[in-house]
Amino acid sequence: MNKKIIFLLIMVLLLATLSQAQDRKKLLPNMLNSMRFGLYMAENNLFEARFILHLKSEIGLSAKQEQKIEDMMLAYEENAIRRGSDVKVLELKFASQLKGNRIDRREMEKLVREIARMKTDLQVGHLNYLLDVRDTLTPEQIQKLEKMKENFRGEMRKKMGKRGAMLPPPPGAMEDMDEEDDPPTD
Repeated sequence: MNKKIIFLLIMVLLLATLSQAQDRKKLLPNMLNSMRFGLYMAENNLFEARFILHLKSEIGLSAKQEQKIEDMMLAYEENAIRRGSDVKVLELKFASQLKGNRIDRREMEKLVREIARMKTDLQVGHLNYLLDVRDTLTPEQIQKLEKMKENFRGEMRKKMGKRGAMLPPPPGAMEDMDEEDDPPTD
């Protein structure tokens, strides 16, 4: 009897662990895409409001700038949540259309185009939000953020180098190579 209970308990725990792993697999690509987009924006000196607000004392953000950035952040997030949920609703409608016996091509095309338009609007809105946040900063504050980004990148290179990870060369390193170092071609 005790062996059966222990066996059932172990099975329940295994199933719970497997379902959590499946959920993480679904979230991982979205999280990676968001991280890549964030890194791309930071490379082009467009920083998220939360990041700027976190470093407000280091970059010398005034109270007026802080309030303006917070207001923009809240307005953007509210809008993004609403539009994102509208996209999800349309995606559900699209999925339900696929399950029907008879598929209406025109309706499907209309839904796909609407979903794509809404997703594009979300990305354009995000870009405009990042540009608006950047416009509230002074050139000196932007320069401080750039220096902090470079320092962070240097620290990460050191940490990754200690672990033996392969790192891409720093920017400009390939330009320093002499043509003499190139292997001869036949």
